[in-house]
Amino acid sequence: MADGIDRYVLSPAATWSRDGDELRVFSDEVLLVRRCPEAVFAWLDAVSGEPAGLPAPSGGGVDAVVRALLRLRLVVAPFDRSWDASAWRNQVEYFAALGLDAGAAQERLRTAHVTVLGVGGIGGAVLAELAGAGVGGLTLVDGDRVALENLNRQYLYRRCDVGRAKVDVAREWVCERLPEADPAAVMETITTGEALVPHLREGGFLVVAADRPLSLPELCAHACLERGVSMITGGCGLRVGSSGPLIRPAGLPAFIASRREAKALAGAAATPMAASFGPVNTLVGATMGRDLIFGILGVSAQRTAHRVELLGTAFT
Repeated sequence: MADGIDRYVLSPAATWSRDGDELRVFSDEVLLVRRCPEAVFAWLDAVSGEPAGLPAPSGGGVDAVVRALLRLRLVVAPFDRSWDASAWRNQVEYFAALGLDAGAAQERLRTAHVTVLGVGGIGGAVLAELAGAGVGGLTLVDGDRVALENLNRQYLYRRCDVGRAKVDVAREWVCERLPEADPAAVMETITTGEALVPHLREGGFLVVAADRPLSLPELCAHACLERGVSMITGGCGLRVGSSGPLIRPAGLPAFIASRREAKALAGAAATPMAASFGPVNTLVGATMGRDLIFGILGVSAQRTAHRVELLGTAFT
């Protein structure tokens, strides 16, 4: 075929049905083919149970149907099945359905390194996404201890953890879910870029989920520039939160300049907002986690804005 692939399997995100000579293939979109050639039905039936895939049929009216299936990614290239006995089987299938080299994508996550600065409401949610995705290299940095008032939104922690260092509890949580990981736990409050640099790995990623000092995003950006690290930030307001974007090293100078300009125009609050609501922290953290994981894989999330709507309708 034109895309250079000579064997295909049914996408793990697709199902199909037959009604007489009508073919319907279901995924995010539905493909309806009336008077579908019999060869297409036979091929779909065969590739549905053949992990190694089969060549596409051709001739007659078959080519147009196959092109439509390929365009909509309803059939994809065969993918690495060696992950079938792992916790990431369904995720590898998800990556395959996106058209990625799914096994290579999962291996990239396994070998990636992410420093999570702040493992509170947002950082804990990001960490949960990273551990769930199988990110194997993690450094957790936070100078706080678990407090009772954290428990409305920081779901890594239990009442019995009150008083313990957050990074220690978070490390135990990750190790239970991802035994092959060996997260570094650093109980430290970062106030300078120089203090952060030792906890970054060249070519890695940084999650900025702490909210003090107020200059922390700029300090982190300078540290990331020094180490060649990509960075993502996020935060919660009352009705609107912010998530990302993931900033590559080449974009960090522009980020620093934009922060300076924004502060010059609007100023900055003296302290972060104290009010908190668990679901909004989780929503922002999950969005950051998605964008970071896709960024590690080089996949664009195709977002038009980096604003997370926390409330659909204002209360009156």
